[in-house]
This record gives sequence, structure tokens and C-alpha cells, in this order.
Amino acid sequence: MNRVSKIADYLLSTGIGDTEAAWKAEVLETICLRWPDATAGELTAAFEIVMLETGTALLRATTDQLNAGALAPHRSDADAR
Repeated sequence: MNRVSKIADYLLSTGIGDTEAAWKAEVLETICLRWPDATAGELTAAFEIVMLETGTALLRATTDQLNAGALAPHRSDADAR
């Protein structure tokens, strides 16, 4: 696993904490400690990987919901009359 993949993996393993600012500070501090010489290009690439992974997960979840019929319109008793 290369550095970009490791950074992206770390970002994917984190979650939004109590406040967005605190979460950002914690993530930034951890990245600086683990990869002190990470370049802007590596960080940008890691972020792009995270966005693609997150988008893919969202699409899969939506597809699963659609296939399960969870998003189908519900009929009320009035519609049956």
C-alpha cells in the first residue's frame, strides 16, 4: 500500500466527531504526525480516493434500497378506493 492509499485509508476510517472543526483539527494533526512530509499532491489524491469510495458506497446503498422496493411509493387506504 503506498502513502496515498494509507492516507486515504485513514481518512475513510475516521468519522465526523462532536464538531466539524474538532474533527478537522484531529485529522490534520494525525496526518501531520503519520506523514509529516506528505505533499499537497498526495493529500489531494488521497482526498479524491475518499470521495470516489464514499460516492460508490452511496450508490450501492441507494441501489440496494431501490432493488428492495424501500423507496417505492406507499399506497394509502384512500388510494385503494
